[in-house]
Amino acid sequence: MDNVSRPLIALLVGSVAFLAIWLVALKPSPSTTGAAKTGIGPYQSAIDKARHAVATSSTPTTSSTPTTSTTAGSIAAAATQSASPSTTTPASAATTATPNDRLDMVQQALTSHKVLALLFYNPAATDDRAVKQELSSVPDYGGSVVKMAIPLAEISSYGLVSNQVQVNTSPTLVIVNRAQQAMQIAGFADRFEIAQRVSNALAVP
Repeated sequence: MDNVSRPLIALLVGSVAFLAIWLVALKPSPSTTGAAKTGIGPYQSAIDKARHAVATSSTPTTSSTPTTSTTAGSIAAAATQSASPSTTTPASAATTATPNDRLDMVQQALTSHKVLALLFYNPAATDDRAVKQELSSVPDYGGSVVKMAIPLAEISSYGLVSNQVQVNTSPTLVIVNRAQQAMQIAGFADRFEIAQRVSNALAVP
């Protein structure tokens, strides 16, 4: 050992120190190596949990599907019901099935001294259908008023009307009071005007 030079001893000591440092501080641990390969290291557990949560939330549950279907069915049923004609609408407020039915109803009303509100109209015309809708909204005053929509082509069957007023165009609303006197409203008339004319007709003894 006395013959070993000082530079060699220094080199050996440095080498041993470097090896010790490398083993303790610089050598990658197995966990560090795995982290370097995956790039996510200690965050892997949190990422797995997040993926599981996303997969769970995006998968529809079997219990929610019937509820949605039932709700959609209820809405569709309600819409269909509201769009369907009301079964409680009086027959006199709409077009009665046949010309004879309409004529018979008018004759019965005249015999009973009721007020008539007869709309002579064209079923294919927009304005005519609008007046028909307005007429249906007017009250019948406990059955004292008979409302009816009649195609204009049938005007010749109603002598009482055609003998008193000229009905040449549609829509024309003819109101006949208790004394069987007729007056007409040609063109569009809203429910307020019709109701006023009907009220005036009811006032005639």
